[in-house]
Amino acid sequence: MGKSPVSNQDLQQIRDNIKRTNPGGFIIRARHIAEQVEHSFGYKMDVSTIRGRFIEMGQPLSGIVNLDNNPTPELKPTPEPVKPTYEVVQSSEFNVSDEMKQYVPRETIFANYIVRGVDKRLAVHYDSSKEGSWKYPLTQGKQGTGKTFSHMYYAHTKKLPFFLYSCYDDFKLAKLFGDKTIINGTVEFKESLFTKAIQGPCVILFDEINAVNNKHTTDYHALLQNRELFIKDADNGNGKTYKLHPECRIGFAQNPKSAKYMGGNIKPSSFLGRCTFITYPEFRESDIRKAVEKQFPQLSKEETTSFTKFYFACIQAIDRSNIPVDISIRQLNNVIDLYCSGLPLYESIEDGLTSMLEAASQPKNKEAFFRLAQAVWAELMDETKIKETSKARGFAQMLWRN
Repeated sequence: MGKSPVSNQDLQQIRDNIKRTNPGGFIIRARHIAEQVEHSFGYKMDVSTIRGRFIEMGQPLSGIVNLDNNPTPELKPTPEPVKPTYEVVQSSEFNVSDEMKQYVPRETIFANYIVRGVDKRLAVHYDSSKEGSWKYPLTQGKQGTGKTFSHMYYAHTKKLPFFLYSCYDDFKLAKLFGDKTIINGTVEFKESLFTKAIQGPCVILFDEINAVNNKHTTDYHALLQNRELFIKDADNGNGKTYKLHPECRIGFAQNPKSAKYMGGNIKPSSFLGRCTFITYPEFRESDIRKAVEKQFPQLSKEETTSFTKFYFACIQAIDRSNIPVDISIRQLNNVIDLYCSGLPLYESIEDGLTSMLEAASQPKNKEAFFRLAQAVWAELMDETKIKETSKARGFAQMLWRN
C-alpha cells in the first residue's frame, strides 16, 4: 500500500479551516475531514484512518487552539448543516460487512419509539468512547424503563449490528467466543458469531449483568481494560487472543436489586470502575400517552386517556401495597393490542396484564386490579364478570386509600 499523500499537518489544517468556516456548536467528524481530503487532494481516506491519525497526534477532531483569522482559500467549507451537540444522528460511516448487516435493527421496530433525553445521553457515552477513554455504559433502572430498547435504538440510528446476551448466574464470557466440537473424529475449536461481531463495528449488550456470579466477572476486567481476551481453548488448544474492533461498543443493563428482582449480585468495584452509568427513569404519563397514540392511532382520545389512567392506577397500587411485581408499557401494549384485535375489554385486561398476578402467586391482587379497571370503565361494573368477595373488596379499598 502506498504512502498517504496527506500529512498530519494537512489534516490539522483541514480541521481548522472547517472549524473557522462553521463557528458555533458544529461538531467536526471524521467524514467531514474525509470529504475535504478528497476535494483538495483527490485522495479517498478512510474515516477510521483519520481518527487514528488524530489519536496519534494527540489532537481532537473538534476544537482548535490559537487560530488566526485567515482561512485557507483553496479548501471548500463543508456543506454539512450544523447539528446540536446533544443529539442522536444517523450515521453511515461505519464499515459494516455484508454478513453483519442482517443484524442491524430494522426500521419497523422503532416506528412508534419515543425518544427521550436518556436515549441521547446513552448516545453521548457511546460516541465519545475512544482509545484512552473507552466507555462502557451500564444502564440501570426498574423493569420496563426502556433500558434494553435504548441500546438497540442507538444501534439502529448508527446502522450498527446489535447483539443482546441475557446473563445468568453461571454465565461465562469465554464461552461466547466458541467451544470445542468433534469434526471427523477430531476435536476442534469452532468460533462463534460473537467472535466475528466484536472484530467489526457493532453494539454488544449484556443484559441482566448483575445476574452473573461475581466469580465469573474476571474476564470482563481484561476485555474492558485491554479490549482483548485470551481464549485458551481457541486455535485447537493453542490459545488465541481476540481483540475488539475500535468501533465495537459494549454496554450493560441491570435492574436494581430488590424484593421484586431476585438473584441480583452487586458487582465488585473492579468491574464497576470500568463503566459509566445512566439511571433510567420511569416513563411519565405524557410519554405513555404519546406512545399509545403513535402505536394505536385507531383508538379514540377518550380510549387513550382511559388506558393511560388505568396503567398508572396499577403502578400506584403496586407501589402503595408493595406488590412483588412490576408492570411496564409492554403489558399495557398487550392489553390494548388484544382489545384492538377484537377481544372484549375485560378479557383483554385479564390476558394482557392481571393474570400476571396469578402467575406471581398473587391471585387476591388480581381481583383488586379489576376494581381499579372498574373505576375507569363503567362497563366493567357487570357483577356477572367479576365475582367479588368481601376480601377483594376490602383490599381494593386499601389500594385507593391515601
